[in-house]
Amino acid sequence: MAPYRPFLLAIALLFGAACSGDDGEDFQPWQLEPLEAESGFSLRIPEIMIPSGREDQTCWFVRVPDINNGQDFWVNKVHTAINPGSHHVNVFRVRTIIDLDPTKGEPVQVGDYQGTAVYGSDDYQNNPCWGSANWADWPLVANSQNSQANSPYTEWKLPEDVAIRFTPGEMLMIQTHYVNTTVQPAPFGGKVGINFHRSTVANPQELGTLFATQQSLRVCQSTPNPTFTGTCRFPGQVTITAANGHFHSRGKKFEVYTWDGRSISNPPEEQHFYTSNEWDHPPMMTSIERTVPNGGGIWWNCEYQWTQPIFGCDSVNEKDPQGQGDCCYVFGGNTDVGEHCNLFLYYYPKVENTDVFCN
Repeated sequence: MAPYRPFLLAIALLFGAACSGDDGEDFQPWQLEPLEAESGFSLRIPEIMIPSGREDQTCWFVRVPDINNGQDFWVNKVHTAINPGSHHVNVFRVRTIIDLDPTKGEPVQVGDYQGTAVYGSDDYQNNPCWGSANWADWPLVANSQNSQANSPYTEWKLPEDVAIRFTPGEMLMIQTHYVNTTVQPAPFGGKVGINFHRSTVANPQELGTLFATQQSLRVCQSTPNPTFTGTCRFPGQVTITAANGHFHSRGKKFEVYTWDGRSISNPPEEQHFYTSNEWDHPPMMTSIERTVPNGGGIWWNCEYQWTQPIFGCDSVNEKDPQGQGDCCYVFGGNTDVGEHCNLFLYYYPKVENTDVFCN
């Protein structure tokens, strides 16, 4: 299907005014105070409407503004505000360009800054904004999956002496994914705001990030209750400070443990530090402060319950690279025919000037 484009704001407001939010409450549009340069910088994603029964995954590109006279600066609080129906909002630093190219996007205004957008709509088969290989080496900056009508905000304050480093002019990609179906409705349109608050601490420890995906997923009609596991090592001794699991509607439990880097069996319960039983609003856990020794890492599990596809198994079978005809949900960002077992994790100090990828 061809990508659709943002509607006029007046149409969006008219549409939203007629709807009610989660738990029967009226949705009150969020308010996020724009930051002046001395306090940080603010990004605002242009408002879009998502037709009923459709998804939208769009990649927005913008360069980090110069708010420190050409020098790097530090951020120790990330504050997001997201309209209901959001499946995720992820921020990455752009590195190797494959098919997802910011210069090929359409010009847009991202708050006060000129940027570009690659509109993905729900064309997961062809559009580069859906192809995870296109950002396989793009370091994670921040993420949020909280967009409840009565709680659209996520305010993440890092430990006092820890901060995110930004370089003026570096390219960021903000990926927004909205779903407007019966399982995750988005009646008010897609609207996202992010504030990055500057740190006043001199010489903070740099935050490192880990983005991990378990891509060998098969949630099939004949094996309806599988569990999939992933492991990932850190390049040195680190302290885990925040984590957020992510799967789709077949996901039932997401668990994360610290791991010694050697064992091949599930870590003991005392090493367990994160659990999510919610696929649509998975909790982001902060202030974890778990130390992982040199050579160690994390172990995560995703448990699933197969469900009958709303539109039948044909589209699910079509996506299965093994072609088994067993109505198997496999790895893929689209929520109706694909599944995920992804982990967003944050730690300090950033070791060997690198972030961690486990794909």
